[in-house]
Amino acid sequence: MQPTRTFWQTSSNDWLRWAASGLWIGFVLGGIWNRLAWAEQPKSPPPRWFAYRCPYTESEPETTRRFGQIGVHLVHISPLNTLCSLGVPYSPYPASWIGPGKYDFTPVDQYIAEVVQSNPKAKLMCGVDLNPPAWWVRLNRRPDSFWDLGRAAADEKWRQETRAYLQAFLQYTESRYKDRIVAYTLFCGGTLEWIDHAEGQESSSRRAAWRKWLTAQGWPDPVDIPPFSIREQAAHGLLRDPEADKVGAAYWRFNNWLVGDTIFYFAKAAQEVLQHRVPVGIFYGYLNELAGAPFGHLDFDRVCRSDWVDFFMSPSPYQDRPVGGAGGFMVPVASVRHHGKGFIQELDHRTHTCRGWKLPGVGLPPPLYESGFPTLEASIAGLRREFAIALLHGVSLWWFNIFGHTYDDPKLVEAIGQMRTLWDQLAEAETQSAAEIAVFLDAESLFYMNHRSGQLADFFSRQRIGLGRMGAPYDLYSMADLPELDLSRYKMVFFPNLFVVDKPKLEALKQKVCSGGKTVLWVHAPGMITDGRYDPANVQRLCGIAYGSKELTIRAMDGWTSVLAPAPNLSASVLRDLARKAGVHIYCDKDWPVYANRRLLAVHTESGGPCLIRLPRQARQVRELFSDRVVAENTDQFEDRLQAPDTALYLLQWD
Repeated sequence: MQPTRTFWQTSSNDWLRWAASGLWIGFVLGGIWNRLAWAEQPKSPPPRWFAYRCPYTESEPETTRRFGQIGVHLVHISPLNTLCSLGVPYSPYPASWIGPGKYDFTPVDQYIAEVVQSNPKAKLMCGVDLNPPAWWVRLNRRPDSFWDLGRAAADEKWRQETRAYLQAFLQYTESRYKDRIVAYTLFCGGTLEWIDHAEGQESSSRRAAWRKWLTAQGWPDPVDIPPFSIREQAAHGLLRDPEADKVGAAYWRFNNWLVGDTIFYFAKAAQEVLQHRVPVGIFYGYLNELAGAPFGHLDFDRVCRSDWVDFFMSPSPYQDRPVGGAGGFMVPVASVRHHGKGFIQELDHRTHTCRGWKLPGVGLPPPLYESGFPTLEASIAGLRREFAIALLHGVSLWWFNIFGHTYDDPKLVEAIGQMRTLWDQLAEAETQSAAEIAVFLDAESLFYMNHRSGQLADFFSRQRIGLGRMGAPYDLYSMADLPELDLSRYKMVFFPNLFVVDKPKLEALKQKVCSGGKTVLWVHAPGMITDGRYDPANVQRLCGIAYGSKELTIRAMDGWTSVLAPAPNLSASVLRDLARKAGVHIYCDKDWPVYANRRLLAVHTESGGPCLIRLPRQARQVRELFSDRVVAENTDQFEDRLQAPDTALYLLQWD
């Protein structure tokens, strides 16, 4: 008889066999199951919303009125219970959760009455705050879910009492405002975005949930949460070892599962009241921004397949949002759309009218202040860029007056009014991508990436800078969707962080990617962890190029081309050159952000000047929509002169 293995002696192959096969197959089968279910009850495409979101700290009814005058009648309100991360109240109205089991929804009535007074035609999207008020945290001696979501998430008292508040809130608003409310957003965690800032720290409820979760996977009872030294360990610097670091990887997987489970718990509770009358959404899935296991967003694939959540939201990325920046998405939006979900891009940019404004006694955070637009011209060019991104990618947007005074300039509101008119004309329910480049982010590999590494952002958020300026559009997916996708139109496929490859993934790569003349771009150490083993030889087995190459290496394979970049954050020029060699259509050779779908094309610039645009085929007419001028006719290329700064939006009319 073999001796019983302890938790610390459990084979990494046992763990990885479950992690790789169980999760991957679960993702695939879950997707197939949902597809079959939806086939029986077809869903209409998600709505394309163009909305205004009221500010925190003060209501600014005049801005609501101005947006109503330009035809923006969808308004998001946030009647919240908590303080924001700057220590001041989120909501200009008092909290509604006033004591144990006691609610006063008069502030919600006041909030809605003020919005309707400013815009009688207003329809509402309503936020519900699942972070409990400060009195609840103090009275119950429980972790605060705002900063310590992971420590609070498994606490049954917090769950049950917050669930009771949520359902009481919805029962109240549905009884009084059913004709006005068209969607609800569930807020929780750090900055209301389901972010866990607890960094894995324990609580009694988290410890109990960890033990239950791990033993359910067939592991011995761990007894306790792994200490900081274990959960932070990464034996190979950037990457964890599936054997030496198996406990840390397992613990971070549990933490992300716990946040996803908490989302399900509250979304299901909301739907018990709503009965799917209106969509329910969350800020979540920031795989391209919060590229680290501690933040709790890595259960995106499971949440995206759920019927409890109807749409996702995120701000526009903060890193590349100044004038001349490319912007982009924090969330793999192509995967969101693939699963039939909606998505809202939040535009909380600083304009020239709020650059010097501060909250009472508190300065704005640098990411919000320093990335602002300094002049009216910069504000219009920057917001037109964000409008174009949402319009061309088939998603929704809202203009968030985050701390007030963002839209004080009537000329800026007038410019948004023009965008609203164009939105009504062009925001089709089914937007067809023109991208010939697919980018896949792998959540599974993130469990094995050292979240303390200074390189981490180079694989994700900083890589957007090059991608956004390479002169061709790209679609951003989650790796878990690969088996379900038709990749026939993509000529280049980019894997920034595919470090964990199991047999199902390998089979999907062989069938979908490594064939058909495609160029496949890998970074650093693709497939380094294969079948539960960290082995540099795995890299060459996957991509045909040995690990440790000092320079970007290109190798012709059997029916496809393999490219290995030893370091992340490839420049726009490198990506453009690779894309051109792959046969991808390059619209512009300049390092200017370019966005395109089958019908529309947009170009953004800080410096201005002439720009030569090449089209994939001859167009009967090219019309610039912001200036309403015909730029070219019967041509497959044209030159236009842009201002400094500027964003141009072209309607392409084909023969």
